[in-house]
Amino acid sequence: MRVDFKSAPTARRIQKRGQQKKAHYTTPGATGRLMQLESRLEASAAIVMGLDPRVADIRSQPVCFDLATGRAYPSKEHLRLAAAENGNRPVEYTPDFKASLPKGPVFIEVKHSALIEMNPKILGYPGVLARYGHRLIIIDDSCLPETFVRNMRLLNISKSAVPKGPDTAKLRKDTDTGANITDLVKKGHSQRNILAALAHGEVTCDVQDERISQQTVIRSSKGLPRHLMELPLGLQ
Repeated sequence: MRVDFKSAPTARRIQKRGQQKKAHYTTPGATGRLMQLESRLEASAAIVMGLDPRVADIRSQPVCFDLATGRAYPSKEHLRLAAAENGNRPVEYTPDFKASLPKGPVFIEVKHSALIEMNPKILGYPGVLARYGHRLIIIDDSCLPETFVRNMRLLNISKSAVPKGPDTAKLRKDTDTGANITDLVKKGHSQRNILAALAHGEVTCDVQDERISQQTVIRSSKGLPRHLMELPLGLQ
């Protein structure tokens, strides 16, 4: 895969030459762009946000904040240059993502709980940024359990297929009281269309407790597709 060089630039470099840590690549559904990310956990969060109907767009490493002043800079280099000119000692912080939600943007920090325990000062950053008018949400691995992540990665692949109107209408009717994938295939539905309908929120299923399989019970979505809205992004 190749990185989409038309994507917005990141505020700091994801990976430097010679580093042992691998970069992770993914294409979240909301962006249609290939992202280079620092960890599998970040890549998983990007995929889940890309499927979430509340999220219109996602940017990785969007800005670099000086927490001492609340000013945002397009890159760490810009921040350090400004600090050198002003003689300030900046407190640098680059959030992992900026998500565009209906009521405004929110910054996202994705971090393993073990790393938060080692460096708990990150828990104070939402309060610091709130003083400057920005919203920051911290997402740890408890929000991204393995079964859920595997299901969402499957749906992210399936979202490239757009379910056809007549097929979707029949699928919604056949799942009004719930039906597993095996029975739906027997009724003439393709597995590809079932997964695409799940990815687009036309139907729903349990994505938290078990891997999507032939025995997964599919139900018609009544209201919001909650299976695509599992992250704690609030009501925005």
